[in-house]
Amino acid sequence: MTRKAPTQILKFLTTESMYITVHSAIGASAAQYISEPWIAFVLGFLLHFVFDMIPHGDEGIKKWKFFKSNRRRIVAAASLDLIGVMVMTVFWINHSEMSQIPIMLAAIAGSIAPDALWGLYELTGSPLLKGYYNFHKKLHHVLTKKELTLKHGFIFQGLILLAMTILIIS
Repeated sequence: MTRKAPTQILKFLTTESMYITVHSAIGASAAQYISEPWIAFVLGFLLHFVFDMIPHGDEGIKKWKFFKSNRRRIVAAASLDLIGVMVMTVFWINHSEMSQIPIMLAAIAGSIAPDALWGLYELTGSPLLKGYYNFHKKLHHVLTKKELTLKHGFIFQGLILLAMTILIIS
């Protein structure tokens, strides 16, 4: 593994996709209506693509001026996102029925998997994943080529996170 590899993974997490915290919330909320973990995984996987078609404003992270280097910006954003997934998953688990937890975790895994595959391509350049990578990348601009500002993206994704969390805990 080259020294650039971790930075490449963090870069894709923070510049090309909706935050995985939000994807996780979408998957976890959908799991509330599913009774089988494998179906929840597949549904989370598919919902990831649906929501990636909607402009979501995190492209602006590249322009954060709070951090002096691009690497620090990327590490900060990815770290916050991973912490967000962990904190929210614990919160959702604490507010869910025990029987629903495996289904919810499967949906969360499914909702994160598309970006994990994207990152695997970014890291390895594997020809096996190139078609998938191109497909996933094109989905981000299916509805419009217009991007949201970072501020609007945070608001938009925050509202989705809030709405999905209310759905999960209700």
